[in-house]
Amino acid sequence: MQKGKRIEAILLDLGNVVIDWDIDRILETIGASDPEKKLLREELFGHQDWIDLDHGNKAESVVLDEVCQRTSLSNEVLEKAFLAAKTTLDTIPDTIELMRDIKAAGIRLYCLSNMSVETYEFIKDRSFFGLFDGILISGVEGVMKPQREIFQLALNRFELDAETTLFIDDSEANISAAGDLRIESIRFRRSHDCYSSIRSRLFENETASAKF
Repeated sequence: MQKGKRIEAILLDLGNVVIDWDIDRILETIGASDPEKKLLREELFGHQDWIDLDHGNKAESVVLDEVCQRTSLSNEVLEKAFLAAKTTLDTIPDTIELMRDIKAAGIRLYCLSNMSVETYEFIKDRSFFGLFDGILISGVEGVMKPQREIFQLALNRFELDAETTLFIDDSEANISAAGDLRIESIRFRRSHDCYSSIRSRLFENETASAKF
């Protein structure tokens, strides 16, 4: 990867970057039947309600009631799904290692994640949050990626220069939105090549293949 200006700060996504987000695993964890799996995919995780949760527009209890009313899903199944959506958010070890190396290099590290208030409250005491110099959660702020406003909010709140900030996220839409503000980005994939690309961009003296 071609070197640009020295990166002084990183905006890092959480889901499928720092922590797992796997709907298949959630559905298997709760032992949902095939019809229940279909409804949960379409009427919860793939529904506008889930976006509203991340946006901070609706509380989890409200969404649960609304899904119960419009589908045949039981309150019990929905409660299990909401809980499993939190308990299956396991950390990704290679990313945690990268975060530690970023901090050791003196690069500031900030969290920029689309996440509901309830999910953040559930996981906020995990040790990896201590590696961040600041945290911005969409559900708390009432604005979410890929809206321009959330990137501008992060730049202003954390006093960042867009041209020396690197954004790492797994969504192409989010990457594109960051680019509109002249924020350099790397689209994250859980692969050796991706970790190597990030390291190559950040650490001048480390070869891309040295380690994950």
